[in-house]
Amino acid sequence: MSETTCWDLAEQVIGNADRVLLYGVPGTGKSYQATLYNLKEKQEVVSTTLTEDGSAMELRGHFIPNDNGSMSWLHGTAVNAWLKGARFVVNEIDHASSDVLTFLYSILDDKEFAGMTLPNREQDFVKPKKDFNVVATMNGTPDTLPEALADRFPIKINIDKIHPSALKKIPKKYRDVCEAMSLITDSDRRTSIRSWAEFNRLTKFMSEEDSAKVVFQDRYNDILDALEQSNAKDE
Repeated sequence: MSETTCWDLAEQVIGNADRVLLYGVPGTGKSYQATLYNLKEKQEVVSTTLTEDGSAMELRGHFIPNDNGSMSWLHGTAVNAWLKGARFVVNEIDHASSDVLTFLYSILDDKEFAGMTLPNREQDFVKPKKDFNVVATMNGTPDTLPEALADRFPIKINIDKIHPSALKKIPKKYRDVCEAMSLITDSDRRTSIRSWAEFNRLTKFMSEEDSAKVVFQDRYNDILDALEQSNAKDE
């Protein structure tokens, strides 16, 4: 019986659960795959990336000036996703500012209870449509999140493997080392699969040593040694 991987779990629950948190080291494919699994027919994906200085109005909405000097209301990304019944992908959720965090609590309420009055002229009361669901991603671990935020994600999946579709783009002779070094938790020692993809591209017209020098820089000797050891095992 084959082992169930983190990606198997993600594929089963994303789109079938209202709120899912994917966490783990960067560069594994969390954000990309969050936009693909189990989308309903014609369901849209609305994505945002949070920063420490972000404002809740980016998610809720705000007034914008018209050419004639009047003002019109523009829905924010979260409200837009609510009203469309879209999948709302929230990247770097652990970077939410205090202003955004307060707003997120409303967005992440259970759908049957969720609702808010917008600060537009009409004071519209809005609720999420049936198919609305949230996939959040972060590069840390959930225990660093505020308890109230972590509690809104009953499903948390540790993404401890690079997504197979991304790994397949790396030649077999580099794949084992790429995967091992891309999953190191120490950021000073970790490489990214993007770097390996670029390294592979450069080796088409440069030597492996020179390619490693320009991509991995001070760590190129470590990379070449790891590749040599890996290739020796395969022989």
